[in-house]
Amino acid sequence: MDDILLEPVNYYKKLKGKNIRKILSDLLGKLLGVNSDNIELINSIINNFHNASLVIDDIEDNSLLRRNEPCAHIKYGIPLSLNAGYFSIFKVLTKISENFSQQTTSKIINYLTYVHEGQGMDIYYTQKKIIPTTEEYEKMMIYKTGYVFIINMELLIDKSTNFIFKKNQPKLNHVLILFSLFYQIRDDYINLTDISYWKEKGFCQDLDEEKISYLITYFHNENITNNRENPNIIEMMKDKSKEGKVKIVKIFHESGLFDIVYYKLVALKEKILQEMDLEFILNKLPIHRFDINDIDGF
Repeated sequence: MDDILLEPVNYYKKLKGKNIRKILSDLLGKLLGVNSDNIELINSIINNFHNASLVIDDIEDNSLLRRNEPCAHIKYGIPLSLNAGYFSIFKVLTKISENFSQQTTSKIINYLTYVHEGQGMDIYYTQKKIIPTTEEYEKMMIYKTGYVFIINMELLIDKSTNFIFKKNQPKLNHVLILFSLFYQIRDDYINLTDISYWKEKGFCQDLDEEKISYLITYFHNENITNNRENPNIIEMMKDKSKEGKVKIVKIFHESGLFDIVYYKLVALKEKILQEMDLEFILNKLPIHRFDINDIDGF
């Protein structure tokens, strides 16, 4: 029966992505002296949690495609998909409580609260069309994405035999926070600038969802056009035609927003590499400067 009830989550597990979380977990696990069986257990836990979260996120975001295939709720319906997502998360928590210390289990539950708070903030901004400050938006990204990476770290620390690295957990957590900002800002950036991403997810899907993304937040708050008033991007997003979306992309391009965010990502990448050698993982998350000609070729 479990296989039937979890089919929407298992569907995503078969649609394999870049496996960034597994690669990062394998690397950190080796540094922390975690044995291969425990690394495998932790990777399984994180994979189940991640894919369950994606099922729920896609429902909340009204997404249509995931990894170039129909979203789980499109294929299986919202009720079964929603139940599968939460059923999977509860099964993950049960497995954690059975295999890890009570202290670690309590921390994971606390961090899951932060993750859902971050996701809720993200949904609230988009639904209410509220543009927060850039600092508030970065806090939301850290809660939504950063604490997922920290959950992984806590599980590894629980099974670690490397006491030197265990003492450096605050530094490791800091690196993961920087990585989460890079990961999430990059995701918003490539959604509007990367032709490869467009081929997989559709042209500027965040504009279809009228998402209050990092780019829109930065554009609104920093007044980079040097005008008294920025164009009303929220109002412009109501036009979901390609022509309407192209207008917004051109405004962002001409204002220099894409270059600003690109160089912010470059700076974040350099800062991460100064703290820890994660080049192998970061190379799997490439960033390119936006080419306006890509629009004509898409």
